Amino acid sequence: MDNTALRINNVVKSFDGTKALKGISLNFNKGEIIGLVGSNGAGKSTLLNVIYGAYAPDSGEIFVNGEKINNINPQKAQALGISIIFQHRRLMPYMTVSENIFLDNMPKKYGIVDFKKMNEDATSLLKMLELNIDCKALISELSAEEKQLVEIVKACSKNPKILLMDEPTTTLRQGDVERLFKLMNKLKSQGCSVVFISHRLKEVIEICDKISIIRDGSNIVEGDKKDFSADRIIESMSGITDQTEFEHHKDINDSSQTSVSDEVLLEAKNLNVANVKNVTFKLHKGEILGFAGLGGSGVEDVFESIYGLKKRISGEIEIEGKQAKINNPINAINYGLGFVSDDRQSNGEFLELSVKDNICIPNGQKNKVFSLIKNNQEVLDSRSFIEKLNIKTESEEKVIKNLSGGNQQKAIIAKWLQLNSKIIIMCEPTAGIDVAAKLDVNKLIQEIAAEGRGILYTSSYITELMHVSDRIITIYKGEIFKEFTRSEYDHNDIYLAMNGIHTEQELGVAQ
Repeated sequence: MDNTALRINNVVKSFDGTKALKGISLNFNKGEIIGLVGSNGAGKSTLLNVIYGAYAPDSGEIFVNGEKINNINPQKAQALGISIIFQHRRLMPYMTVSENIFLDNMPKKYGIVDFKKMNEDATSLLKMLELNIDCKALISELSAEEKQLVEIVKACSKNPKILLMDEPTTTLRQGDVERLFKLMNKLKSQGCSVVFISHRLKEVIEICDKISIIRDGSNIVEGDKKDFSADRIIESMSGITDQTEFEHHKDINDSSQTSVSDEVLLEAKNLNVANVKNVTFKLHKGEILGFAGLGGSGVEDVFESIYGLKKRISGEIEIEGKQAKINNPINAINYGLGFVSDDRQSNGEFLELSVKDNICIPNGQKNKVFSLIKNNQEVLDSRSFIEKLNIKTESEEKVIKNLSGGNQQKAIIAKWLQLNSKIIIMCEPTAGIDVAAKLDVNKLIQEIAAEGRGILYTSSYITELMHVSDRIITIYKGEIFKEFTRSEYDHNDIYLAMNGIHTEQELGVAQ
């Protein structure tokens, strides 16, 4: 008897001419938890979206219980017993927990929604995960962790035969992770096929029966968990072995190319934020200090607390040896800090305004939020930075949303240079831009540091962090785990540290 729940055969998917999936073929069995592992950009999320019908494949075949499924879409997937927990939450903020759980299938009585039954059913499902969440609460009132738990309950409410889980534990505390694993094992015992994506290797090893590794949209290796060592998992993910020459290898190891001074620009002392414990570090003049951590590790919390976007529970920040009282971004700007967000379109840009306005607006914030800036000076300043940073635009008056991603990012960086910011915090500065633009932006960041500024930098891509940064601090569960100097850089060791692992023996898998 065939035990295959789901079979993917030679699936290809492209976006704007770039292949995200390059002929992937995988089998997922009934009553099994499969860890789908790969680095950022490997194609994991794209594959789950294709299986669920959110993306149409360019070519290839999908089989459910041995039957070929043509033109799959979310409605058809749900009818086949496929549920998904998306990487990015898709809850309706101004609807209740119950309404979100049963959004696609609200119980009805006499043709109208039966709210009493819906709330009773939602309460029963929440108890399944031992959750103390009010089913009548609005989603907007919940914490990020509670929202993620509601997403999980929503997916499980449909009694799935195949459950696709894309980074479900990113915002969860350990107790909730354990409850989730208990639920996953229960579904497994009922014959459900669970596909689990996580960057946390300890979780993959603990809960999964099999591991499938993909890289750059292609199958690399799959097999039973017992057949994998930590080294094998990470080397398969990255394609990097001890013998592999990194791109920019000379740049990474030649400390003589850096311009780091002994002068300290910023010092964080025992920072405590909601998810961060006692983080202490120094940023030197001319230094790019990289931070590496998995989703939910606390890196963004550190950066946002320094810039005044998140309230610190305790701890101090010193700028050039003097204590800085930073309670909001205006304070931060006045102390010479700039901030490049990981979501430039929501938090970094005024999309409907010109390149000139985006470069010059913060200058008004420095002294008074609504102060006016003389237009002639704006033109001169913006033209100067357009030329200096090689921003490709026909005019400084062009609306910024019409520029390419790389040129938009350069304009965001220009606004902090225009303010003469001494310290620039950069969260994923190359997110969403093409490879050539990434190189261009990172070269610019190195040039900015060489002028004597300090850069706090984080990226999901370890090789990029290694290329750009002078040092790398790894954060695990809100605490500094390990620091790497340039001479100590090793892609796989950094990834292990991001997982809270000093050596492969700690992972508890095959040697």
